[in-house]
This record gives sequence, C-alpha cells and structure tokens, in this order.
Amino acid sequence: MKRFDIRIVFGLILTIIGSIFLLENLGILHGGFALLWAILIASAGAAALYIYANNRENWWALIPGCTLVAVGLNIALGIFSPQLENILGGGIILGGIALSFWIVFFNHRGFWWALIPAGILSSIAFFDVLMDGLFPHAQADGLILIGFGMTFLLLGFLPGYDNQLKWAFIPGGILTLIGVLTSPIMGNLFNILLPLALIGAGGYVIYKNYKK
Repeated sequence: MKRFDIRIVFGLILTIIGSIFLLENLGILHGGFALLWAILIASAGAAALYIYANNRENWWALIPGCTLVAVGLNIALGIFSPQLENILGGGIILGGIALSFWIVFFNHRGFWWALIPAGILSSIAFFDVLMDGLFPHAQADGLILIGFGMTFLLLGFLPGYDNQLKWAFIPGGILTLIGVLTSPIMGNLFNILLPLALIGAGGYVIYKNYKK
C-alpha cells in the first residue's frame, strides 16, 4: 500500500484556495476571504493533529490542533450562519480546547491533571451556549460553579490512583456547595422558605402565648 503523502493535502489546499478566489471574483461566493482564513487556520490545526497521530508522545500537539480546528469551524459558521455563530461560537471554541484535554486524559491516564481544564472548559462552553446563546437573561453563575465542583469530585473518584487524588474532594465540595447556594433555583427557593419560616416562627410564638 502506498504511503500517504502530505503533498496531496497541500495540493488539495491550493485547489480549494484557487476555487474560493475564482468564486469570489465571479460574485458567486461572498465572504470567500474569511472562508479562506477559516480553511488555513483549520489546516494548521489539522497539521498539529497529524503530528500527534504520527507520535502519541506529542500530546501537546492536541491542544493547538483542536483549538485551531475549532476556530476555523467558528469562522466558517459565521460566514454561512451568523445567527447560529452568535449562539454556538463561544461554545465551539471552548469546546474544542476542552476536547484536546479530554483526549489527553483518556489516552494518557497518567496525566490526571488534564481532567481539570477539560471539565472546567466544558462547563463554561456548555453554559455559554445554554445561557448566553439560548437563554441570555438567565443567571448561570451558580450553575457554572457546580460544573467546576463536579469536575474536582470526578477527579477524586477516579480509580487507580489510590489516595493521591482525594484532595480533590475539598475544592470539589466547596465549589459545589457555593454553586448550589448561589444558583437561581436556590434563590427562588429561599424567597419561599424565608417567608414560610417567619410565618411558622410567628405562629409558634402565638401558640406558646395562647397556651400559657
């Protein structure tokens, strides 16, 4: 079987660039230069991923690789659907960076630290799309902290590390607790529980005095 030649990829890139220039000059395609930048950036990311595919020891190449591919996809999405890009743009880029750390963690289990940026960036990406894109008026600060806390709790529960990662329960528990207490659900719940507590306390005082 003939070995894959990187020059084929280079030739395809030149062909695509030439086609974009032609369509832009003919007025058939609009935003072609931005699309060209998207292809170049994504190609740089693909080259970094190719470095990792050839040698798994080059795990660092996953970070710029996934990031640049995500940036390229985000630019391309802004050309074809600006409205969708406004909703998904931040999530795509942050999700791409998070994906690189997820791959590092699952392919190199000794790099447990990769789970921390993977989980934190995934939480930010999820709530960026959910709150900023779909529900722009919603409050997500507490929910994001819950995502951070769950990341550390997951780290503490990881098997195969004996007791080396038990320290993660401390920041995980603190962040999760703060997130729950500051979440919009708890705020609404406190708005109901506090008046009920006052009513109950007042009723108890009246009952005790009446009984006497």
